[in-house]
Amino acid sequence: MDDLVVGYDSCALALGQDLIAGKWKLSILWYLGKGTKRFNELYSYFRYTSRSVFIRKLHELEDSGLIKKKIYPEVPVRVEYSLTEIGSKLIPVLYALIDWSNEYIEIQKEDEISGASFIHNSLKDKYKGYKGVSILVR
Repeated sequence: MDDLVVGYDSCALALGQDLIAGKWKLSILWYLGKGTKRFNELYSYFRYTSRSVFIRKLHELEDSGLIKKKIYPEVPVRVEYSLTEIGSKLIPVLYALIDWSNEYIEIQKEDEISGASFIHNSLKDKYKGYKGVSILVR
């Protein structure tokens, strides 16, 4: 059987996808794009997911070099998370994804339904973490 030949760009895309794939990684990066957050402040955005899953996602992002953790030797210990230089370069990509998603919503939704309702209906069956979340209208 012949070996599969794949282009460099396809492989780079696969690597990028692997680095940010997962249910909460993009959201964590998004919130950290707004500034450094203490652990509890960041976790408050994800209260519908288990703490252990959230911590695992933080570790994965830290291990991949997209975020950094700073531990302050205080009592109680204070931990802050922020984007690394390479992690902050994802923020314009996330804005581009938001623009693309808004265009998708406008094309896919029915005229009488709002964009917020379309998003809510699209996510509620896929992610239990979004149940009970209200979407602020722009």
